[in-house]
Amino acid sequence: MEKIDLDNLGQEAYYEKMKNGLQLCLIPYPDKNNYYVILGTKYGSNDVKFKCNQEEYETPYGTAHFLEHKIFASEDNIDPFTYFAESGVNVNASTTYDNTRYYIWGVNDFYKNLNYMLDFLFTPYFTDENVLKEKGIIKEEIMMYNDSPEWALDDAMRKNLFYNLPVKEKIAGDVSDIMKITKEDLYNAYNAFYNPSNMYLVIGGNIDIKEIEKLLKKHEKLNMKREKVEATRYTYQEPVEVKEEYKELRMNIKIPKIRFSVKIDRKRHKDFSDIELDMYLGIIISFLFGPTSKFRESVILEGLTNGLYIEKNRFYDFSTLEIIAESEQPDILVEEIKEVLMNIQITKKDLERIKKVWIASEIRMIDSVETTVENVYSDLVMYSNIYFNRIDIIKEMNMRKLNKILKDLDLSNQSLVMILPKDE
Repeated sequence: MEKIDLDNLGQEAYYEKMKNGLQLCLIPYPDKNNYYVILGTKYGSNDVKFKCNQEEYETPYGTAHFLEHKIFASEDNIDPFTYFAESGVNVNASTTYDNTRYYIWGVNDFYKNLNYMLDFLFTPYFTDENVLKEKGIIKEEIMMYNDSPEWALDDAMRKNLFYNLPVKEKIAGDVSDIMKITKEDLYNAYNAFYNPSNMYLVIGGNIDIKEIEKLLKKHEKLNMKREKVEATRYTYQEPVEVKEEYKELRMNIKIPKIRFSVKIDRKRHKDFSDIELDMYLGIIISFLFGPTSKFRESVILEGLTNGLYIEKNRFYDFSTLEIIAESEQPDILVEEIKEVLMNIQITKKDLERIKKVWIASEIRMIDSVETTVENVYSDLVMYSNIYFNRIDIIKEMNMRKLNKILKDLDLSNQSLVMILPKDE
């Protein structure tokens, strides 16, 4: 295995691409008692259209999330949640637009629980009956999300931003989508994407690397002979402009809520690697609207809001910078946000201050098993690489590159979603 020193801080990691294609990263913390495991696949809600071994498939929206639920089904009716709970260990899973991940974390029976995690992930069991039963469960989940103002903001904004990209649809799909899903859809998606060559296993904590390697190499279901899989994703054509500039919703809330977003064409910044562009965009939105920004302090003092939330997302060839807030005067708040975006001024002193804060945060995070495992997994999924030298990258960030990005940055593709109280 390749030995890595994460950020030259003395925290070792070991990386290997196994013979079956599984990308493995082990991060030992000898002084910790706990462990944290993520086993994930690069398959998410975006992957509704794909080709596998020359055969084309189109699955309903929400299939990836539905599949995540049904991975926990077994022919012997043993519930993995019950199994792990009996040894005092937690298990969970989540689906995003580009990947599905399964977690276990705790302090007990690590090797037994890792072995069982591999067992249920590589033993799919889908029937007409258990698929039908799950539809009712997921229908309730979707309806619960539909009543949430935060989810409504997010859903409406993605529909405002994108014409063709699957991210315009809910990760879980709509109820009408869920009703179309069959066990054949689940098996088609599973066979295409739940293959070790498309998967990542990241483990951190009080672990023995040799014992893990031995377990993985002996695990029958992980290493069973499989048909060679060549899965390719559908390519979408997406306009640079936002689809809708404004949408207004009415819900049972007391204070109006806004979600303001800018759609950014990443192709305008081809001189930068993906991680560089993401990091510079992170600096820009944090400086303008982050926890220590002058703007945040100003709008709170003015009584325009009690706080702001910021997000930086990446979808295919686009990024979004997003500001979410509550405000009794949403129109004024939005105008002030637009004013800031029209007059971006970041000095070298500002940049160096942000870098120092960022480096300090990286140093703090390296001591957390969970955060480090999450960060390594995200690097593998997003960049097909582990950026073990992130602090060095931060140190090398400079005004020349920042100004180049700002010069080429088109912030004109803006969209606003506003939720107003029903009784207004």
